[in-house]
Amino acid sequence: MTWTEAADVIGAWIGDDAPTDQSKVDVWIGKAEREVKRRVPDIQTRIDAEADETPARSDLLESAKDVVVAMVTRVFRNPEGARQRNTTTTTGPFSDTGSVTYGGSTPGGLALTDDELASLTATKAQGAFTVSMIPTSSPFYTGA
Repeated sequence: MTWTEAADVIGAWIGDDAPTDQSKVDVWIGKAEREVKRRVPDIQTRIDAEADETPARSDLLESAKDVVVAMVTRVFRNPEGARQRNTTTTTGPFSDTGSVTYGGSTPGGLALTDDELASLTATKAQGAFTVSMIPTSSPFYTGA
């Protein structure tokens, strides 16, 4: 079962250079959804469980679509996987230079970011420990 369609990627595109080859977008959607399912094996079960609730919910399904759209968009925006792109335009004696830097550990690669993975697994960042500043003799001490 696929969650995302090419229209979702193209519709969410910002700028004028949206992909036009829907079949190629569909190929990358399939790759992205397989990667999500590999990293979050129970996601389809959880999506189906939300759909079976009364009233039905689609929060996780929509989050999965958002993640897949973001993954595919990163690939299409930077298909070479370049870390940085520099451009120079010269007109007569004038020149203009520009630079674009792509972040992340795999720029242009088909990968889930930590935030995207957390949004699909519903894990919350937790610290290693906590320190209570309330003395045990205080009436407000809860023992936690």
